[in-house]
Amino acid sequence: MFKDNLTFYPTPNGLINKMKSLIEGNPLKALEPSAGKGDIIEKINDDNRGSYGRRMDWSAIEIDKDLRATLRGKGIKVIDTNFLSYSGPDKFDLIIANPPFDHGGKHLLKAIDIMYRGQIIFLLNAETLRNPHTNSRKELAKKLRELDANIEYITGAFKNSERPTGVEVALINIVIKREVEDDLFAGADDEISKEKPQAKEFFELTTGRHIEEMVLDYNNVVKIGTETILGYFRNFKKIGAYIGLNKEANKYDGDGDMTSKMQEHLNTLLKDVRTNFWRKTLDLKEVQSRLTEKKQKEFEYRLTDRCNMDFTENNIRAFVLNLINGYQDDIRESVMGLFDKLTIQHSYHGGAMEKNIHYFNGWKTNDAFKVNKKVIIPFYSGSSFIDYSGGWKLDYSVARELRDIDIVMNYFDGMSPHYRSIAAALTNVFSHGINQGNSTYFSKIIAHKKGTIHLTFRDEDILRRFNVEACKGKKWLPENYGAEKYHELGYEEKEVVDSFEGKKSYDDNLGRKGLDCTGGHIAITEGKPEQTNLW
Repeated sequence: MFKDNLTFYPTPNGLINKMKSLIEGNPLKALEPSAGKGDIIEKINDDNRGSYGRRMDWSAIEIDKDLRATLRGKGIKVIDTNFLSYSGPDKFDLIIANPPFDHGGKHLLKAIDIMYRGQIIFLLNAETLRNPHTNSRKELAKKLRELDANIEYITGAFKNSERPTGVEVALINIVIKREVEDDLFAGADDEISKEKPQAKEFFELTTGRHIEEMVLDYNNVVKIGTETILGYFRNFKKIGAYIGLNKEANKYDGDGDMTSKMQEHLNTLLKDVRTNFWRKTLDLKEVQSRLTEKKQKEFEYRLTDRCNMDFTENNIRAFVLNLINGYQDDIRESVMGLFDKLTIQHSYHGGAMEKNIHYFNGWKTNDAFKVNKKVIIPFYSGSSFIDYSGGWKLDYSVARELRDIDIVMNYFDGMSPHYRSIAAALTNVFSHGINQGNSTYFSKIIAHKKGTIHLTFRDEDILRRFNVEACKGKKWLPENYGAEKYHELGYEEKEVVDSFEGKKSYDDNLGRKGLDCTGGHIAITEGKPEQTNLW
């Protein structure tokens, strides 16, 4: 096993015990993203239990197929093969790992990215932190400082292990805490405010009438439900044997405290109705145009413990304003995520996907690239574009993933409220039995039943600005890129411009703003919505 896998170094028991001693609280859902043959999971599961004596629910990710077979043979749930490209919806309380030493920094950055709230315990080659000479290592060092990570350097930890090595390791412990005040529902409380909504900075919520109608509908459903439940229990002795709430008449024996049972059902009703109506806010156009896949997962995560929040106009406005206020950071994160999807995650798999990228002389690095006009994206589900009968059909999960591409492109298009999405284009052509169409941002979209989609960018200006912002985020372009005229640049900067886009294109786009642009304004208003440019 070791002979064919040069990056596999099983974690010695002493280190596992040390990692286990750092676990805080009672995590119930845990992930080992470089699981190997399951030593860490087995050792922790032997005597570590979550709340109420339950064992932790473990998930594993492992890139080596032989090790995956070993994990499954031990009854360990394997949810993916490559942690760096993992995009599942699961939320974990604990991520603990001894990743491959040569890519440990990238694995830890990924763990930080997907951890919403919980603990991360990682082993890294100490050199990853002591010598931050690459951009990803510099980014990791910055993240660890921001998260106040605890780092302990350990020498000789692997000298007597199953596969000995003298490398020094760093044991990293991160606890990520999120408070309700920091989430999407900040500023929304559980009481109906009697004050009129006040203007807040330059934001304008244009859906006043729509929100008012949603709240009226919510109050009506609550009123009808409450009256129905009260009436049912008032007449329970007469009708309880024949009619049950949710078809559960046989569960009521007529004895016990009817008031308590009534209250229990009423509270369940209120929770369910509020949860359902809060989900309806996702249909508001201000929300729809900004709701990336990651932000939707965050919404669902937060809704679990905030579903008792009153569904009022003020609270809805607070939620939407929080989403709008944080959109700048969200879109920046989405741009970087999409760039990685079109480059790192797929282009190195070999074959046609290598054509996704164009290499250029990056700022102080030779490992820099940008997205080409034509890209190929693989979807690894066998049913991405086919139904049970072999016909064309767009899988729901694929449509959600494609939506993030449209959101990013729409941002660079000035947040136009009307555009034809990739999913809409595919759904339309699939209904006619063909696999090729076009959308607002892609002049050609071709789906293949093997699970790939070919996209050709329609607007090269949008593609250019997307590449500029992503490459600036990667530190492959200087921060002042596009701010000074070509003839004013230094020799190294001119080399970067020449290899990235050339002098003419650079000078033609001089001074153009990217992700730091502000655009149209939004403020809270009441009454009928007005037509406003939201960005």
